[in-house]
Amino acid sequence: MTFKTAHWEPELPLPRNADRKTLAAIITHHYFPISHRTLQTWPLTVRRPNRASVYDVQEAMEFAEKKLAASVSYKQAADF
Repeated sequence: MTFKTAHWEPELPLPRNADRKTLAAIITHHYFPISHRTLQTWPLTVRRPNRASVYDVQEAMEFAEKKLAASVSYKQAADF
C-alpha cells in the first residue's frame, strides 16, 4: 500500500484540479484544518480519470468559504 502525500506547497500557485490529500492541504492553509477524508462527505463534483478521484479546487474553496462564513463564532472568556 502506497501513501500519497500532498504535492502542493504554500508558495506554489493553486492547481485547477487536485486529489483529496492535496485539496485538504490547500483548504487547511487557506481556511481551516480539514482531513482528506472529510472531503468525501462534501457535495463536490468528483472526476475519476484513471480511477483516481480529482476535485475542482475552485469549487472546493468556494464551499469551504461558505462553510467558514456560516460557522458559529464567539469570544472566549479569559479565566483570570
